[in-house]
Amino acid sequence: MSKPATSTSLPARIWLFVLGAVIVAAGLFFAILGGKLAALGGSLYFITAGIALIVSGLLIVLRKPAGALLFGLVVIFTGAWAIWEAGLHFWPLISRLLALGVGATVVVLSYPLLRRAAGKTPAYGASFALAAVLAIASGAGIAGMFVPHPTVAFNGEVAALKPVTPETEQKNWEHYGNTAGGSRFVALDEITRDNVQNLKVAWTYRTGDTPISPGANGAEDQETPLQVGDTVFLCTPHNNVIALDADTGAEKWKTEINAKSTVWMRCRGLAYFDAKAPLKQPTAPGSTPVTPAIVADGALCQRRVLMNTINAELIALDADTGAFCPDFGTNGRVDLKIGLGDAPDPQYVLTSAPTLAGTTVVVGGRIADNVQVDMPGGVMRGFDVVTGALRWAFDPGNPEITGLPPAGQTYTRSTPNVWASMSYDPELNTVFMPVGSPSVDLYGATRTPLDHKYGASMLALDATTGREKWVYQTVHNDLWDFDVPMQPSFIDFPKADGTTVPALVFGTKAAQIYVLDRATGQPLTKVEEVPVKAANIPNEPYSPTQPRS
Repeated sequence: MSKPATSTSLPARIWLFVLGAVIVAAGLFFAILGGKLAALGGSLYFITAGIALIVSGLLIVLRKPAGALLFGLVVIFTGAWAIWEAGLHFWPLISRLLALGVGATVVVLSYPLLRRAAGKTPAYGASFALAAVLAIASGAGIAGMFVPHPTVAFNGEVAALKPVTPETEQKNWEHYGNTAGGSRFVALDEITRDNVQNLKVAWTYRTGDTPISPGANGAEDQETPLQVGDTVFLCTPHNNVIALDADTGAEKWKTEINAKSTVWMRCRGLAYFDAKAPLKQPTAPGSTPVTPAIVADGALCQRRVLMNTINAELIALDADTGAFCPDFGTNGRVDLKIGLGDAPDPQYVLTSAPTLAGTTVVVGGRIADNVQVDMPGGVMRGFDVVTGALRWAFDPGNPEITGLPPAGQTYTRSTPNVWASMSYDPELNTVFMPVGSPSVDLYGATRTPLDHKYGASMLALDATTGREKWVYQTVHNDLWDFDVPMQPSFIDFPKADGTTVPALVFGTKAAQIYVLDRATGQPLTKVEEVPVKAANIPNEPYSPTQPRS
């Protein structure tokens, strides 16, 4: 039944205009990006749905009830398409239907206004009832996002489980990333994909180091423990070191350091050294030999754990007792602020585990972000694992400084730093360093040519001498804190001829993954220099291109 058209109130007209405009915008989004998807071989659905939504939105702007009916048809066909394409699995369905379901609820609630504008009865009852159903369904979909759902079955070929032989069986976890090359893979076969769901807690140990507060301003447990034989070694956010029985969790020893910083208190891991283990020399041609490091028979610290602290010390402890190593630095401690100049808390702290590179302990350091242009430098240093003596330094602001800076000088201030974990290749005797930005992450006008060279890069140094082998940059003049935040992992990269190349792979904050030749630093996968648009900050040396892997 219809009646003569009635005037529509101004608020109703404004609402219908806004609703229609939003639907038109959504239709344009579907149609334009759907076209790009179709060009890549994707579904044509989004183009057709987008065109229908544009027409629907325009009709609603014109206050035509047909706009709501067309929107309803889009929802119905989308539901059918979603089930056809994704089946009845929750996550694929919710990603396709939730937005349109919420939109349909609003459109149905607005349907009486459209009918009144067309001179028809509003049909409040049917509209509100349908809107309630849609609202409940959408609410159920949102609630369903917070409960577990069955795993979507994998339809591909499942690789067979590979038995572990006595030769390949994992014995220890002696490095932060399991291996010196950060594999994080454990060759064990007692736990498999078929029984992992049956694991139960064997024991719990409480460190007694309670975080002061969550987030960047407090203390957080972020560590990866070490396991050597029947002992687990761990460190706490205040750099207390604990040894536990791996089978029972019973405490063997605990050494309290109780280091403190006003921000960012955490210890991500330790390094381990066994003076009685065979010294592995590099095999690659031209590699520098590893310097021997000897602990006298019967002396303390034949086996030792090493840790850099948030208040900038490098500490060596006896792995069997937790006692400070008397032959290391000053009573087991090395001051890492020597040569930095002014470095008050919390401008220079060390959070990632030190890296054992042969017999050299390599450390970087975290420089506080965006505090001021005059900050401690990001110098990387290598120390003798037994004596704690400085073997080398690499100053990215002045590579000619290879040890302590000259008297009265400091390492170059505010240079790029290495705050994340490093990797070490014993075959090349090379340590690989993920390099961050200069101390002011978001402003480049004060940067030097060397800042531009080393910032946001992967840097390879000789582990014995600290001299540069190669550097590969992932962001030019990084203005977004898109530095390299992770330890690189080693792989054998397959070539077309069936041979492999020793490679490293790592990700960046810019969502890029790079695969580089370990010996040369050259990319083994395609990397393009893509033109980018500059902004207009005065004196900012914008890069005209950025690498895209």
